[in-house]
Amino acid sequence: MLLKQLQITNFRNLKNVEFTPIQGVNLIWGDNASGKTSLLEAIYYLSHVRSFRTQHVSDLILRQTPYLQLVASIQSSDQQAIPLGIRRSLNKSQIRVNKQPIKRVSDIAAQFPVLAIHPDSYKLITGSPSERRQYLDWGVFHVEHGFFRAWQRFKKALMQRNAALKSKQKHNICQLWNTEISNTAHYIDQLRHNYFEKLKPYFNHLTEQFFLDDIVSIEYRRGWTKDKDIIQLLEENIQKDRLKGFTSYGPHRAEIIIKVNGQSAQTGISRGQQKTLVALMRLAQAMQFTEATNKPCVLLYDDLPAELDINHRQLILSVLSSMNIQLFLTAIEKQQIDLSAWPIKKMFHVEHGRLITKS
Repeated sequence: MLLKQLQITNFRNLKNVEFTPIQGVNLIWGDNASGKTSLLEAIYYLSHVRSFRTQHVSDLILRQTPYLQLVASIQSSDQQAIPLGIRRSLNKSQIRVNKQPIKRVSDIAAQFPVLAIHPDSYKLITGSPSERRQYLDWGVFHVEHGFFRAWQRFKKALMQRNAALKSKQKHNICQLWNTEISNTAHYIDQLRHNYFEKLKPYFNHLTEQFFLDDIVSIEYRRGWTKDKDIIQLLEENIQKDRLKGFTSYGPHRAEIIIKVNGQSAQTGISRGQQKTLVALMRLAQAMQFTEATNKPCVLLYDDLPAELDINHRQLILSVLSSMNIQLFLTAIEKQQIDLSAWPIKKMFHVEHGRLITKS
């Protein structure tokens, strides 16, 4: 899926912007606070219906305006144009895909897969396990059609069991949901495991290029021990779970463990190395997505020159130029990014919230 056109209204400092990118590389440059990151943020919002910079909708709506609006045309793999639209006020959200109203974010995410690398991306490594589960589940969601329904079933059963645990219900009441949790947990774990095993070679290949003198390892842990079935663990730990008020084992406790030279990437490497690792995790995901679906995805890379030293910058650009993606890059100066590897490119200058196409 490719972004063919985007009309932005009242998004941050972008009051009324028309954006027509190309399939290959799109470079957006401008001073700090000019609006270049906001442009990437709008593209991301169109796919995820949330920002990668803030949790507050009020931060996104231009001051003294009642709503933000994003209207886009997406080109499908069979060259069909699909209109997407979001209008969001402080209290109301309206989303349309192909002129039909939708209520689930998953419906728009499935139509328009977008990945982002930005200055806060290192939190994928340093943040909580939920960050890494979201990373994993983005890929599973886009390549395994049964995953979303299974995850919804699991979440419902988990919520019911946790409610019973918190209210100190009798054991037999708390255990009513064990079978449903067990069935969906095994299915979710199998899909995650299969996806991870397909993703891992791409990640390993990239880390071998970027971490020449280091040994980088990545491991998926499913959320319960290997030597016991989850339903056995749920039954054995019912008293402990009642005391805690939540379920201790299951796919909601899954984790990805990343180590460099045997040390945790959370604490054992520099912030710069963490940012490089996260970029490689995202690139591996984009590569695997293209291989699995035979479709390009959209990759947003905010402020690439500031995130990498000159050697890693050139290496990343070399990798990016070989990928089947629609790429959006930002920089303060256009000279900071060498686009010579791309035969077709398009450049945009952002100044005070205005977008100007450059040759």
